[in-house]
Amino acid sequence: MSPMLLICLAAALGAAVGPVLVRACWVLSVPSGEPPRSHCDDCGAEPSALPRLRCPGCRRNLGPSVWWVSAAAAAACAVCGWRIGPHPALAAYLAAALAAVVLAATDARVKRLPNAVVLPLYPITIAILGLAFLTDSHHGSLTRSLLAMLALATAFYLLALASPSSLGLGDVKLVGVLGLLLGWLSWEAVVTGVFLGFVVASVAGLALLLTRRAGRKDTIPFGPYLLLGALLALALQ
Repeated sequence: MSPMLLICLAAALGAAVGPVLVRACWVLSVPSGEPPRSHCDDCGAEPSALPRLRCPGCRRNLGPSVWWVSAAAAAACAVCGWRIGPHPALAAYLAAALAAVVLAATDARVKRLPNAVVLPLYPITIAILGLAFLTDSHHGSLTRSLLAMLALATAFYLLALASPSSLGLGDVKLVGVLGLLLGWLSWEAVVTGVFLGFVVASVAGLALLLTRRAGRKDTIPFGPYLLLGALLALALQ
């Protein structure tokens, strides 16, 4: 398969799954401690059909714009197809890319990274990368992947203990998955991904302060910037 065809197929996958991701964003975008959403907040109707994007009662949009979500999913999947190539490990990156769109949208909206999305990524990613390593041990390193997961999760856990107002346990869980994916590639990718995540978050935070869209005491969700930093690190590999 040619590289360009693989990139196009990966992008098409992301775009096709976009409406389902929008519905997932709506279901999961609830404050911490509340169950997933099942009824329209405005009229109480139950939009049971997947991937229905409007409430059948009041016609209110459910979740973020399908165009933005589909475009983000297509772009993320295309980057994965471009940098990973036709290798079994690509399945882990595509699954993470689709989940990342839901996580970024949910964290941006309610400042929460749902366990229902983050935690399953651990066994899925480890299983796929393990099979990929058995298929071709020269493409990536499973040992480095696991070590990167432990290193980042431990480092971020200590940071969360030191500054709970800046980092949450959701960020700790998320960065472990990113360690698995970036560690498969190289230690340079791990360092670059974390560094770019902090840089993008700092720039975005400064922009929000300057435009008065956020105050000094406001909490800015870190998850979307961690995810963007990891995607940029993957693109730079």
